[in-house]
Amino acid sequence: MKGLDEIHQIMEEIYDEEKNLASEERIKRIRQESERFLKERNVNLKRILLREKKHILQFRGRFT
Repeated sequence: MKGLDEIHQIMEEIYDEEKNLASEERIKRIRQESERFLKERNVNLKRILLREKKHILQFRGRFT
């Protein structure tokens, strides 16, 4: 239950910080935080093209 209490506390803090923001400001803030998160962890999220997907599936099929 300790984990749930911590999550609830974090959600309340976020609500208190954002309750006076307009929806555009909330979206801008979420985008900034997500970009920062991805940069900190050196993560690159991109869509996989159909031909890349076929190549990945063929490559995986060789080793399974």
